[in-house]
Amino acid sequence: MTNFKEDILQITTRLIVEEGFDYSEAKQKAGSMLKPNKRHKTKLNNFPTNLEIEKSVREYLQIFYWEDLNNRVNLLRKIAINLMRELKTFGPILIGELSRDIATEYTILRICVFSDSSKEVLMHFLENDVKTEVLQLKHPFHRSSVEALGCEWEGHEVIVYCLNHSDKNLCSKGLSIKTLQQIIGNEGREEK
Repeated sequence: MTNFKEDILQITTRLIVEEGFDYSEAKQKAGSMLKPNKRHKTKLNNFPTNLEIEKSVREYLQIFYWEDLNNRVNLLRKIAINLMRELKTFGPILIGELSRDIATEYTILRICVFSDSSKEVLMHFLENDVKTEVLQLKHPFHRSSVEALGCEWEGHEVIVYCLNHSDKNLCSKGLSIKTLQQIIGNEGREEK
């Protein structure tokens, strides 16, 4: 009989890659599939960590979607860099699964920008005729909430987290334009 945590990890991975669930939703769904009786609580240490899930998702994609993974990562990086260039005055950084070389058909581009107000970023989008939705989301690095802007850029869904300048120290948790350009440039040389 297999271990509960391994079963949860396998189901969670499949839900993320094949059905577009986020990590938290996938863990909950997998838990309810294996333990449909909610009266039996499962300890949190019986569930895989996000790092374990990320590793499993990467392995799954490399095994079953190797060519798609590379093509999708390269395409989304190019879209991300175009948007980051557009938002350059706000010091954008790419975060999320794409910054860690993971991309499924459900990947949403996640970019953090730094400004005194999300209204500055919103006005920038409106001046460039980009339809934008104002959102209140969980801060990507803290437990608090933050304003974000949802939009479509070059046909792909994007979330732009509007962070305060005081959060600039978080830049190391994402990829800057310069770093992303270097990655794209290095991969271009490797393909030749």
